[in-house]
Amino acid sequence: MNYTFPFTAIVGLELAKRSLLYHAIDPRLGGLLLMGHRGCAKSTLTRAFREILPAPDDSETTPFVEVPLGTSEDRLLGSIDASSLLENGKWSAQTGLIEQANGGVLYIDEVNLLPDHLVDSILDSAASGQHRIERDGLSKTVNARYILIGSMNPEEGDLRPQLTDRFMHGIMVQDDFSVEERREIVRLRMDFDDDPKLFLANHEKKLNQLQSQILEVRQKLKNVEISENLRTEVAQKAADLKLEGVRAELGVLRTARCASAWRGDTTILAEDLAEAWVMCLGHRQADQPPESQNSKPEIKLPKPATDELKSKRLQMPRTSSSPLEARADEISLEASQKETHEELAAWWQSPAKKQSADNFVSGISRAVPAYVSQARLCWQSSLKASLMQGWSPGKAWQMRFSKPARRNNFWLFLDASRSTATFGSSTSARFLDQTRNIIQTLGAKTFGSRFHVLVLQNGKISWWIKRGTAQAVQTTLGRLTEASGKSHLTPALNQLRNAIQKQGVLAGDRVLLCSDGMLSPESEKTVPESKKRFRKSLLSLSQRISTIAWLHPQLQRGMRHWLPQLVDNTPVRLIALD
Repeated sequence: MNYTFPFTAIVGLELAKRSLLYHAIDPRLGGLLLMGHRGCAKSTLTRAFREILPAPDDSETTPFVEVPLGTSEDRLLGSIDASSLLENGKWSAQTGLIEQANGGVLYIDEVNLLPDHLVDSILDSAASGQHRIERDGLSKTVNARYILIGSMNPEEGDLRPQLTDRFMHGIMVQDDFSVEERREIVRLRMDFDDDPKLFLANHEKKLNQLQSQILEVRQKLKNVEISENLRTEVAQKAADLKLEGVRAELGVLRTARCASAWRGDTTILAEDLAEAWVMCLGHRQADQPPESQNSKPEIKLPKPATDELKSKRLQMPRTSSSPLEARADEISLEASQKETHEELAAWWQSPAKKQSADNFVSGISRAVPAYVSQARLCWQSSLKASLMQGWSPGKAWQMRFSKPARRNNFWLFLDASRSTATFGSSTSARFLDQTRNIIQTLGAKTFGSRFHVLVLQNGKISWWIKRGTAQAVQTTLGRLTEASGKSHLTPALNQLRNAIQKQGVLAGDRVLLCSDGMLSPESEKTVPESKKRFRKSLLSLSQRISTIAWLHPQLQRGMRHWLPQLVDNTPVRLIALD
C-alpha cells in the first residue's frame, strides 16, 4: 500500500504551503505552479495537499489526478472504452483524466515538458470549467472544474505564456533550510519510512483539525472587506508593472482575502497584500529574484567582486570556454551573402543515424501496411473496419496500422552572442557571419524538411522560426545583422531539447548547433559548475535525438580541448569552419 507523507509533517516551504491552503479555502483562485530543481519536495508537497482538501459534497474522497509524462490525448481527454467494446460489444465512453479531476486536483509534474496539443486542451477546460469531447463518434460535455497544480524545473525550459497565465500563483521552491530544519526533515522522514501507519496515526488529529479549519474559513471568506481604495491600489500597481490582462490583480485580491480570513480577521492588512503580490508575480515576471520559502522574501543584491575574483578575470585567456563578462555594445555583421561548406553539406545529405522513434510524434498519421517501419496499430481504424465487416464480440478484428505523416524536422540553434562575432583575423572570417551565410545555402538544398530556428542574441533566447520552410530560413537569417549579449548556452540547449520532446522524434530528424562554445557562467554558479551543467544539457539533448552536429570556429587556446571533451561519448559530430 502506498502511503502519503502528511501535510502537517512537512518542514519549511512556508510560502508554498500557504498557497495550497489558500487554494483549499478558495478553489477558484486558479492554480499553483511550483518551480525548483529536482528533489526539493515539490511532488511530496502536492500529494500531501490531497489529505487536507475537503471533499466535494457529492463525494466521499477528493479527486487527485496525476497526468503522467507522455500521456496520450485519449487518456487526457477521454475516448472509447476499448475493453468494454471488445468484451461486450458496447460502445461507451472512457473517462479522461480531465473529467476525473472534476472537484479536485489535476497535477502535472514537469508541466513544461507537456506537448503543446495537450496544453491547448487543458487551457480550454481550465478557463471554462467544462470540457467538450468530440472524437471517435462521441459528442459529450463534461464538468472539469479543478485546482490546477504544476511542477517544473526552470532549468529544463519554460512554459508557453498562455499556460503560465493560467496558474494564479508561482512559487520558487528552494531547499534553503537551516541546520535545525534539515535535522528535523531527516528525522521525520526516517520515522515515516520505518512505520508509516504509526506516523500517519500520530498526525491524523492534526490533519482533521486543519481540514475542519479550512471548512470554517470558507464560510467566513465573504465577510472580509475589500475597500475601493485597496482595489485602486492593486489596479495602479498592475498598471505600473504593465501586466497583461487582469488575471494577476484578481488573484492578488482573492489571495489577500484568503490570508485575512485564515488569520480570523475581516480586514486585509499590508502584509497580506505583500504576500499576495509575491505569490502572483513569482512566474509572471522573469526578472523577479527567487523568494525564500522559510521567511519573508528578500531581494538579494549582487555581491561585489572580490580581489581574488578580479585576479582570476585578469588571468582568463581570451579564448576561455567560460568568459565571465560580455561587453554591452553589439557587433554589426557584414551584409548577408551565400557561402558553401563541403563537410557540413555532406553531413546534411548523409543518412540519418539509427534512432528509435518516440511513442508520441506530433502531426497527423497515415494508413500503412503492418510491415512498414514505425507502423503502429491504430485501434480506431481497426474498429471501424471491423464493424463494417459485421464484427461482433468474440470475432477477430480487421487490423489497421498507421505511422506519423509529418515531415522531418531540422532543428537549428544559432548562437548570436557577442563572442561569436569576434573570431578570425579579419571581418570576413568572423564566425557568425560565415555561419549565417552557410546556413542559407544549406536550407536551399532541401524542400522536404521543416525548419525550427532558435536564436540566442542580446542575452535572450527566442524562436525565430517554427515549422518554417527553407525559403523562410533564408529570409529570416538575412535579417540577422548583429551579435550581442552573453552566451547563455545551457538554458538555450534545454529549451531546444524541450521543444524536440514536445514534437517527438522521427528517424529523419536532425539538429545543428552553431556556437563557439564560450558559455557564460550562470548566476551564482562557479565556472566548473556551469561547465558541468552545460555538458549535462548537451548529453540530454543528444540522448533525445542522435543525428546532431556542432558547427564551430577553428579552435584556439583553451578551446582546443574544451569542445572535444564536451562531446566525448556522445553522437555529436564536430564540424569546424575553414
